[in-house]
Amino acid sequence: MKQRFLIFFILVFTTGKVFSQNHDTDTSANLNTVDGIIQTLYGVISGPAGQERNWETFKNLFSTDARMYIAVPGKNNSSTLTSITPDDYIERNKTRLSDIGFNESELYRIVNTYGAGTQVFSTYETHFTNRNGEEEITKGINNIQLFFNGDRYYIVSIFWDGNAKNIDVPDRYLPENKNTEYQINL
Repeated sequence: MKQRFLIFFILVFTTGKVFSQNHDTDTSANLNTVDGIIQTLYGVISGPAGQERNWETFKNLFSTDARMYIAVPGKNNSSTLTSITPDDYIERNKTRLSDIGFNESELYRIVNTYGAGTQVFSTYETHFTNRNGEEEITKGINNIQLFFNGDRYYIVSIFWDGNAKNIDVPDRYLPENKNTEYQINL
């Protein structure tokens, strides 16, 4: 009887381990560094027209109660703040991103860390096809907050200005020739 219980316990324990590793998606090895989670974020939302994004990988980047905030142009040169969840982002963009072809890459990054919290100021460049079939290029800044639990990073929030094509990114956030020497303050 004890042997059966021991065999049952071992099977349940090892099977659970296998499934939990698979549940974390193929990006789990990349999520234990700031560079890994940021590259995975940009990589998962980017792709050519017709390519469906890996939304399970996208969801895996975020903490349970994560939020995404977008400053949207309002009336009289004002802005309105819109708050969505990662699931809302997927619902809004799952068809759109693959329809237009959307590629966003990081140009520069400033990172500040204190304890388990990390603030990433990430300058990006986006290439996409507009409604007229023309390629557009915009630059902006993603303001990303991360939580490190000792094993991996989770995105707690992302804030960006949805009017980026009408706002010049200051030179201090646009190093020449897409310089990737990051300023990291630890």
